[in-house]
Amino acid sequence: MSRPVLPSGDNLQDYDDEGWSASSSDSSSDDDSEPKNRNPDGVPDPEPSSKPTRESVTPRCNACAKPQASSSVPLQRCGKCHAARYCSRECQKADWPIHKRICNQSGAKPEATKPVSAMNSMIRMMSLQGGPNGKVFAKIGDGTYLESLREKDAFAQIIDSYRLRIEDEYKFRGDAGGLYAGEDPLPDFRHYLERAEKKGGVLPKWWSREKRKACEKMAVDEAQWSDVNSAVEKADIMEHYGDNMMPMKLRMLAEKVEGSNVTGM
Repeated sequence: MSRPVLPSGDNLQDYDDEGWSASSSDSSSDDDSEPKNRNPDGVPDPEPSSKPTRESVTPRCNACAKPQASSSVPLQRCGKCHAARYCSRECQKADWPIHKRICNQSGAKPEATKPVSAMNSMIRMMSLQGGPNGKVFAKIGDGTYLESLREKDAFAQIIDSYRLRIEDEYKFRGDAGGLYAGEDPLPDFRHYLERAEKKGGVLPKWWSREKRKACEKMAVDEAQWSDVNSAVEKADIMEHYGDNMMPMKLRMLAEKVEGSNVTGM
């Protein structure tokens, strides 16, 4: 019985989670001839196992090659192709410039986004709850929310809506943009502002080319908390603003810009 040739590198698609090849099996040969090698008692000598061991095909981080056995937490799969595995978010970010060239070639479809109509229904539902938050959601719905804020606060929430949006796209869809793609985040943030300007009903009426430049300048000011060069998560937003509803508010602002929901909320 011949030994199967183990795949090298990341080419493990023919092997299941137990490490066995789908094409290899223990089925006996069609040749009914007796084994040639027998010990003195007439019993055939056992042949070496032709199956690869679990250790030989253990999952590894796609970036640093750290095996699952030496990791204290399960390796996480790429949210887009569900094939590549990573031991940390840092490794996934570092590998993205290379992995993005082949990501999703397996045919896996990214998570569908909710249409704008569903997002508008959510805004209406939240605005009907009344109270301060209800009024905020009503203003988001009619496009007057940012206009009701001080200029600096409006800039900060525009920036943070972008920061949380790219975090959500990375977390829920596996899409890496700006900072998450290892690129200068400012050009990506500028594209976000361009989409907001084209959409209408998002930016305050006092918005102008000069205000946009001021917003962009604030977005890359490392002295400010709202800095596109720093990643942010939902918990960070709640802690900074002292408002458990702020992530939803910022997400709804971003959805009005992008026209879709990526979080499934």
